[in-house]
Amino acid sequence: MTNSKRVLFISAPVGAGHIRAAQAVSRMLNVNHDCHTELCNIFDLFHPVIGKTILNTYLKTLDVFPDLYGSMYGWGNRSNLALAGRELVSQAFAGRMLKYINKFQPTAIVCTHATPAGLVAWLKKKKLITIPAAAVITDFVVHRLWVYPEFDHYFVAHSAMVRYLSQYGITPQSVFVTGIPVSEHFVQPCDKHQVLDKLKLAADRKTILIMGGGAGVLSMDEIVQLCNQLDSPVQLVAVAGKNEQLYWKLVRLEATCRHPVKALGYVANVHELMCIADLLISKPGGMSAAEALVKGLPLVVYRPIPGQEDANTRYLIDNAAACRADSLPELKNLLIRLLDDNNSEMLHLRQQSTLLGQPEAAQKIAKIIAECYF
Repeated sequence: MTNSKRVLFISAPVGAGHIRAAQAVSRMLNVNHDCHTELCNIFDLFHPVIGKTILNTYLKTLDVFPDLYGSMYGWGNRSNLALAGRELVSQAFAGRMLKYINKFQPTAIVCTHATPAGLVAWLKKKKLITIPAAAVITDFVVHRLWVYPEFDHYFVAHSAMVRYLSQYGITPQSVFVTGIPVSEHFVQPCDKHQVLDKLKLAADRKTILIMGGGAGVLSMDEIVQLCNQLDSPVQLVAVAGKNEQLYWKLVRLEATCRHPVKALGYVANVHELMCIADLLISKPGGMSAAEALVKGLPLVVYRPIPGQEDANTRYLIDNAAACRADSLPELKNLLIRLLDDNNSEMLHLRQQSTLLGQPEAAQKIAKIIAECYF
């Protein structure tokens, strides 16, 4: 007999966080609500060349022209022309989405990226589907291209996002402040000494974790070389993600640095790495920041890109859960200050991170979906 509780998650691999958010909520629906779920990657609906081109263009823009990306982000928030373009894109690809939806026959649809949300909203507006739809926003800010009155519910990180959505006609009653959903692995306790032994790292050194997202869009080799100048006894774990060129740069640094360096590629145990880390240097993606908050891990944001990264950084700093550095000299001075055993700033960051974290976000979202749609 077919399970009548069927939820289709639709996301996009533009930053790994959107997929991870969908997986986290999907897991809670499976475990706690006997629900059948499926994850649709919107790029799978396109010709492979189209999806690859979109992703490569996005990453290249972030790497080479970050200010251009910031300008485009701001333009999309202000311009009616951007809304018209959104409508054309949704109309062009909604037919392929409709075929996928009709094949799976979901009870509800959940989008964790704005682009598939546009396709689903267009189908609902044209009355081609009547299925309830919800949006899970994976940043600490809402971009206007997320705003669709056709959506039944929104799940957001904090209350200011409710006020923003209400300015554009989304009723506050349809918006739930749950936090950004993270995997249950980040909530469960972790044996720090066991992980240190597995990675052949020392227990008597402070561990600095350096991450740049799944695509490895961060100058980690420069950061590692800077950390090598620190007098404090530290060890470094640098995660290059899928960036193979960066990974081999880091491997070469392992042999030359006076402080221990562990170079890693794409990993599935970020929760363990955050467990052993005393400090995280990273880009402020919404998901990685939410994971760090749940682990109570102090975060140093390095050179956030204008747009949602800048907005995420402001939220974290305003809540005293992160520090920011925009240059290598600034980063070095910040690390010297934070690693000083006589300075209580690191402890304060850890306390604020723990207060701001939302470990039960995925469980809350799954419960609301079950109550509203089943």
